[in-house]
Order: sequence, then C-alpha cells, then structure tokens
Amino acid sequence: MRGPVLLFGAAGQVGSALAPALARLGDVQCAVRADADLEEPAQLRALVRRVAPRLIVNAAAYTAVDDAERDAERCRRVNADAPKVLAEESARLGAPIVHFSTNYVFDGEAAEPYREDDPLAPLGVYGLTKAVGEQAVAAANPAHLILRTSGVYAWTGRNFMLRILALARERDELQVVDDQFVAPTSASLIADATVAAVTAAMAVGEGSHLFGTYHLTTSGATSWLGFAERILALDPQPETQRAKRLRGTSSADFPTPARRPKNGLLNTDAFARAFDFALPTWDDELRRTMARPAAPV
Repeated sequence: MRGPVLLFGAAGQVGSALAPALARLGDVQCAVRADADLEEPAQLRALVRRVAPRLIVNAAAYTAVDDAERDAERCRRVNADAPKVLAEESARLGAPIVHFSTNYVFDGEAAEPYREDDPLAPLGVYGLTKAVGEQAVAAANPAHLILRTSGVYAWTGRNFMLRILALARERDELQVVDDQFVAPTSASLIADATVAAVTAAMAVGEGSHLFGTYHLTTSGATSWLGFAERILALDPQPETQRAKRLRGTSSADFPTPARRPKNGLLNTDAFARAFDFALPTWDDELRRTMARPAAPV
C-alpha cells in the first residue's frame, strides 16, 4: 500500500513523540481537529477515505481521568466510538491500525503485573471507555496493535513529571501517594517501541501473527512517591527547588473523583519477545529523559 501514515493525537504527549518516529516509515499526515472532530464519526470516515492511509495510528484519547466521571458521554465518544470508526475504516482499506490503551482497564487488585489476557475490570469511566474502545478496535480490524501503557511522561503536555517539578518550585513540602504502583514510561520510548512493532508486524504482511494486544511500559516498579523522589533527584536544575520534604500519603487520604488502580503494573514479556525489543527499567529511562540537554524545567 502506498498511502501515508495517518496519525491522530499528534499534539499530545505520545503523539508528539510519534510524529517524528513514524517518519521512519514514510510520509506522516497528522490529523488535527480542523481535519476531523473525533466526536463526529462522519468526519472521521470522510478523512480516512480521502487520505487512504496505509496505516492509522490513534494516539488521541480523553485522558482527564477525574473529569471523565462528570463527562462520561464525551469520554465515550472519544475513547470508544472514535476508535471503532477508525478501525472499521482501516479494515475497509486493508490497512493496519495502532491504538493506545491503558492500565486503567484493570482494577489494580492483582498481586502480580497484569498480563494481556487477564480479565478487564475498570474502576471508572475512563478505564471503561478505554476497554470498550479496545474491544471495538479488535473486533473491527484483525490487523491491529493495541498497546497498553501507564504512567506516561514527557517534557511536553500535562503529566506527573512536569507537575512534580513545578510544585517543587512552589511549595516547601509535597505529599504524594505511596500505595499505588506503576512503571513510569516516557513518550519517546513508547514511540520508538511502537515503530519497531509496526515495522515487524507489517513486514510479515496481512494476517501477521504479530498483530494483537500488548503491554508496553518500562520494566520494574515504583510508587508515585518513589517516582517523585527520583524526579527531584535527577532534576536538571536542583538549585531552583524550594521543596525540602516529600511525604507519602495513602490513596484513602487523597480522595479523587475517579478511583485509581493500586497495582498499575503491566507484564511486558509478550512485547519484548514478539518484537525483540529490550525495554529499560523505569529508572534508567527516567535518567535518559532527564539528561536531555534541551529539556525545559
């Protein structure tokens, strides 16, 4: 197939990293709201039919977890309905689709990192809509890569790393939840790993055994408190920090509209094995990200 790679969500954290990474595969066309509104299925169908891409990559999502509890219909349209349309249209063209999902499709009660085939049990609207979106994509287009990730951060957008760096310059003490666990993953790692997976799957061709659902995060585990401690320790400008203390707090003491999974860990063995891609530890990846000389703080 000749068409371009059609990327949705290019302005987001993952999308911003994906746009240049996907260029290794050829021409990339980034769809913006002016091209098609994710909440308007007819616009999405028209765009895909006009562009006739050889690959669709959907990095767009409604990710405001707490707001989703009050805005369920919009969350559903973006996270479930739009991916279904994109999967249907990509299948019509005979093109694969890459769709990103989340650890929030699980309830976080397991004792071990979740595997791809563990039962889905989302705790809130965000996780539920992402689970429905996954199922719709898988049902509509067999040539799919559904990539679940967690704790995404980058030097752009809204994320935990940037929030901690900002708060450390405003407050003397920070309180961070210490009973939720995750493997923080940079957007740039997700982008590089995605390109490797797409390249491998498309090289095999239609009906590739490599298509399917995979977990894509760094290895290892930390609490959000542990992540915050390492962020501040690796801060490129530590002299500007005001915070003198980090204090752990429980989820119960820090209530939010949406419940978070306490165990947000995903088993990545299948991805590493299928695509022969070494996933670094969360600490090594954070070191690499924080060491970028052009990183703003």
